[in-house]
Amino acid sequence: MSPFLFAIGMEYLSRCLDELRLSPDFNFHPRCEKLNLTHMMFADDLLMFSRADSVSVKLLFQAFSKFSGASGLSANLDKSEVYFGGVSIDVQKELRELFGVSQGTIPFRYLGVPLSSKKLTNAQCRPLVERVTARIQGWMAKHLSYAGRLQLVKSVLFGIQTYWAQIFILPKKILKEIEARFRCFLWTGSSAPAKKSLVAWNNVCLPKVCGGWNLLSLPKWNKAAVTKLLWDIAHKADNLWVKWVHIYYFKHKDCWTTPTPARCSWFLKKILSYRDVVNDQGGWDGFIQGNKLKIKKLYADIRPQVPKVPWKRVTCHNLATPKSIFILWLALWNRLVTKDRLLQWHISCDPRCFLCLNGNESVQHLFFDCEFSRKVWSKVLGILHVSKHVQQFSDEVNWMKKICKSSRLKNKVIQVAFTETVYGIWIQRNAVLFTGCWKSVDALVRDIVFHSIICLVLVARLALFFLVLGSDGAFIYLKLRFPLHLYCIAVLFLLTVSLCFLLVAAVFFVVSALLVLCSTGCAAVHC
Repeated sequence: MSPFLFAIGMEYLSRCLDELRLSPDFNFHPRCEKLNLTHMMFADDLLMFSRADSVSVKLLFQAFSKFSGASGLSANLDKSEVYFGGVSIDVQKELRELFGVSQGTIPFRYLGVPLSSKKLTNAQCRPLVERVTARIQGWMAKHLSYAGRLQLVKSVLFGIQTYWAQIFILPKKILKEIEARFRCFLWTGSSAPAKKSLVAWNNVCLPKVCGGWNLLSLPKWNKAAVTKLLWDIAHKADNLWVKWVHIYYFKHKDCWTTPTPARCSWFLKKILSYRDVVNDQGGWDGFIQGNKLKIKKLYADIRPQVPKVPWKRVTCHNLATPKSIFILWLALWNRLVTKDRLLQWHISCDPRCFLCLNGNESVQHLFFDCEFSRKVWSKVLGILHVSKHVQQFSDEVNWMKKICKSSRLKNKVIQVAFTETVYGIWIQRNAVLFTGCWKSVDALVRDIVFHSIICLVLVARLALFFLVLGSDGAFIYLKLRFPLHLYCIAVLFLLTVSLCFLLVAAVFFVVSALLVLCSTGCAAVHC
């Protein structure tokens, strides 16, 4: 059956159930009478409500039988359940035997989540943790770089919990466990508990300008998402559940100033307690865009406000490969697993640098006190026609901060080359450590230059793609995302390619015409 025909059929079922309000023998559920609510439906999931007396329940089933007779669709009673509240055991038994429906227990799952009037327990939220764990175990994560795993955490794993986080106030223990799964996956590639975090998770969740990767802090995100329900209560009077809350709890009073009703559920009490959070932020005005509440803006104000790091320009808007940027980020945090850190962890090892065998290995030595790395960076600077002496890592970072203030094309190229150089030296160090492979300075410089060129070419190709796409939105995105120099280069590149194609087509056309004329002339002479 097509979805459209199914929707028409469900509309008829809804009208059959709505007609029960006209029957004097039908008794509404005590918490549905003021809204004349008899049922709620989503696709093929149907919830029907009535008082627990045989007459009202019979009328419900008669309305459903009327629909079945007209459409040929019938309910599967083996998969249906009945739920009682405040009903004696004898009445429950009588109704179960009368209609042959098994009795269910609350909470029960509806649309993928547990429905309960009480606070969710850790056991009820366990399926969410299991889904995250199953997704991690299904990936070949060991073959991914840190940047690859970071992207999966951002795009996939956070999406799994978002649906739950916008509906429920999740237990803190569950949120900590999910974050532990994220953290273990990022640093080890598995979901098994481990204490191998190079950077604290709170720092990873900071904005990029503050030295993090702008990941979502689950407790703060859950708080911001649930606060949106408070916005719905205050502003969306046409929603069914909002009408129900106002009729049975606020009784047409102002929900913002009315004290929290004593008889309301724990969940509603928690939502109303967030009125203080909104008042502390100065009201709703800062979070509204187009008459809609933006959870992102609210989350940005709720999370802790920390100062910006001085090297923010070095990693932000960097056109190098993501894995190279991540290694540079670790180096800026001084969290690369160098030998000086291994000795701090009481792991015995030879402290000498693998690349020069002179000084003790540390981030400051590896970039660029080491003779090998100094030669590499010096040759890369020579290729870029930058005349400066190679300094220590901290001084080079300070120089890069000045370089990155400008969006000139040359400065962008220097930023990419610096990032790829740090990554290349670190990979060379690991290759010597784990495989014994050694590259010469010239070979490593060639790899660095190649990867830098590849990054810039990919950016240009992406720009060309949006230009060929031809939509106004593509041009706007291109202008906002890439510097003006890259935009102009992409335009010139496109024009050059177009002229080349036109030239080739013209030559091909002329040659074809000459061949046709020659063959025609030869045929005429032969005749």
